[in-house]
Amino acid sequence: MEHESPDTKMEDRVRKAMGLSARLKQQVADSQSSEIVAMAGIIARSFEAGGKLLICGNGGSASDAQHLATEFTIRYRKSVARKALPAIALSADTAALTAGANDLGYDQVFARLVEAYGKRGDVILGISTSGNSMSIYNALRQGGSQGLHTLALLGGDGGAVREVSGLSVVVPYAEAADRVQECHIAIGHVIIECVESIMGYCK
Repeated sequence: MEHESPDTKMEDRVRKAMGLSARLKQQVADSQSSEIVAMAGIIARSFEAGGKLLICGNGGSASDAQHLATEFTIRYRKSVARKALPAIALSADTAALTAGANDLGYDQVFARLVEAYGKRGDVILGISTSGNSMSIYNALRQGGSQGLHTLALLGGDGGAVREVSGLSVVVPYAEAADRVQECHIAIGHVIIECVESIMGYCK
């Protein structure tokens, strides 16, 4: 009896993982395109009115926050010539994060930064693969109390964060964070494309 080689098993694993990631992205595109477009519209209108975008997340979502903020401020695609757009990743300041965690408790670190930087008409985008990160929940709740537009990229069923988000896109997968994160960065990229189009920088 022949057995599968280790390489064949690994190739099957690759196909399974990549296939699931692709299916989840397509599922979100089919069911939540209007929400993604609406998010882009809110962000674009805030930029046009002189507002800014604050983005927060933990772990891999913190990296996504910094990734997206950089593409708004520096450049997304070299084929699109535009001015810098004001986006700040709240996870990027390690001194503020560690001071906040030490002095106030980690659940309050992003809320404290929203209190400091957020102005009415700005946008706060929270990213949580579980939907239950209290640091994200508190940041959006603080933003809402200050008149910021509250947006969220979530996973699973949206969790508690969905309750304090004015608009959410939820990746319907709760088994692990990895596939959700892959969808989140794709959604973030599409949002940037839509923002640039809405603002007239590209077709």
